[in-house]
This record gives sequence, structure tokens and C-alpha cells, in this order.
Amino acid sequence: MTTLPMFTAPIERTETDERYTPRWVFDALGETFDLDPASPVDAETKVPALRRFTRVDDGLAQQWEGFVWCNPPFSNTTPWAERMLAHDNGIFLGPFANARWTQWMLGSARVTWLMRDFAFDHPTHAGKRSSMPLAMYALGRRAEVAVRRAARSLPEAGRLVQIARPDREEGR
Repeated sequence: MTTLPMFTAPIERTETDERYTPRWVFDALGETFDLDPASPVDAETKVPALRRFTRVDDGLAQQWEGFVWCNPPFSNTTPWAERMLAHDNGIFLGPFANARWTQWMLGSARVTWLMRDFAFDHPTHAGKRSSMPLAMYALGRRAEVAVRRAARSLPEAGRLVQIARPDREEGR
């Protein structure tokens, strides 16, 4: 039996799935982060972070300290989500996916901002919108305050949700 290809056009491949969070997100959050562990290599980033790790540094293998911003590669989100959950201090921007880590994030985040897709910054992807819904997960009190601030200032960008957990500590 001979099979014909399903698609005749070549699949367009890129060297990276890095997408850079645009400045308006950070303007709305109003925060400076101690660390961006998934920062781009050889590119200007808009992330207001004091320290950065790139894939060359292997941000997953490094020590994370302080208030963290994490926009991981969406092709390999699970280990980044696990690391962020273990660190439990910062903001995680990722796809709103049908994945186990999404459930973990929803169960741990103080608030989650379900966001409309938006255009990320990147030299070869500039202006292209995300191909999936996005969510910003706030881990810790400082992150909650920042995400609430951003959601208030940009109500058209999405919907803020908080899962009721009566057993949750107030001070976290």
C-alpha cells in the first residue's frame, strides 16, 4: 500500500520556541524581579530582572533565589512548572494547557490571570499571536498583589480567578 503525504506544503520550523514577553505586561505588573531563569540568549529582553539565566546556563540546573519571573519554553513547560512550584515565589506565564502541571499551578497559585492570547516579541516571530490561551500564575503574596494590579489595569486582557481553598494559610 502506498501512502500519500497528508500535507504537501513543508512544515515551517524555527530554531527556537522562545517568545519574549512584551513590555506592557511588566508595566502592568509594576515589579522588578530578582531572577528570570528562562531568559533569551543574545537578545534584548523586556523582563525587569536583576539576574538572568539562559538555555546556555541551563536555568533549571541553577539556584533560584528571590522573586522569580518565569516564561518557559512552551515546548517543555512541565519541568519549569515543577521548579516554579517548588520555589513558590514569583510569577509563571505559560499556556493554559490540558496538562497535569496546569492543575498543580491552579491548585497552588494565589490567583491566576486567564489571559487572551497576545503577540509576544521575538525577531522572527514579532507580531504573531500565541497559538493557545495563556495564564499568569501568582505564587506568593507579592506575586498576587502584582497580578491583581495588572488585571485591574488591563481588564480587557483577561479574567482573574481565585480558587477557594479554606485550608490555605493567609500569610503565604
